Amino acid sequence: MEHLNDKNTIKAVERQQQEEEDEKIRKFIKAKKRLTQMGKEKEAETHRLMEERRERINNFLSKLMKEKFDNEDLIIARDIAEAEAEWEKREREKYEKNKAELKAIAEHRALVMKNKEEEERQRKIEAKEQLLAILKADQIFWEHEKEKKRKADKERREVQDAHIQQMAKNKFNALQAKQAELEYCRLTEALVAEKEKEFQDYAREVIESESESTNKYIYPLVKAVQEGPGGGRGPVFVDRGVLRPSYQANDITGVQLPFYISQGSKYNTFQKSKGRLGFTW
Repeated sequence: MEHLNDKNTIKAVERQQQEEEDEKIRKFIKAKKRLTQMGKEKEAETHRLMEERRERINNFLSKLMKEKFDNEDLIIARDIAEAEAEWEKREREKYEKNKAELKAIAEHRALVMKNKEEEERQRKIEAKEQLLAILKADQIFWEHEKEKKRKADKERREVQDAHIQQMAKNKFNALQAKQAELEYCRLTEALVAEKEKEFQDYAREVIESESESTNKYIYPLVKAVQEGPGGGRGPVFVDRGVLRPSYQANDITGVQLPFYISQGSKYNTFQKSKGRLGFTW
């Protein structure tokens, strides 16, 4: 029983402690809510004060900005007026300058056109004079060419006539020389024939005398007589007084060497005849 009473007492104490603890918790929660409410109120008050301060600042700044804008409008209006005046001044100066430049350009263009017209007129005059000079020079040139051609034709005809005359003269001289040569050959042949006759007569007398008076071998004399005039060993020239010239050769090619006959002789006909017969006395 006592144990139950203690147990009830303990439970009552625990219940009381629990109630006290709950009361503390309720107070804490209430205090916390109060603190939270106070914090919110403080925050709201702070926000309100900040809003009021911001509003005052904005109003002050708005007033300052309005005053500044008013001053800036005045400054801008003044600057615009000055800029417009400066622009009008520059435009007026530019207009005057352009006007002066256009006037100078027009005057320069007129002067250039006048100079060009004068130059063109002078060029046409010079071109006409040059053309006339060229035509005159061309006429003089062709006249000179005609004169040169006439002189050249005359000289060519003179040279041609001179050539014809020279050819005729050469032909005549050649004919005269040929006739003289034929006459010389005829006289030479007659002289050779006469000399050959004298030689043959003399040789026949010598051969007959030698054959009758002695018993000498006379075949060389007969052969020398038969060789004919000229004293050579070649063929006989029938048309040249039956001369028998020598055909001596310089080498194995058989080219004939020149045969010179002296125009004068220190021996008479008798001496020459003895030499041909082989006599040395």
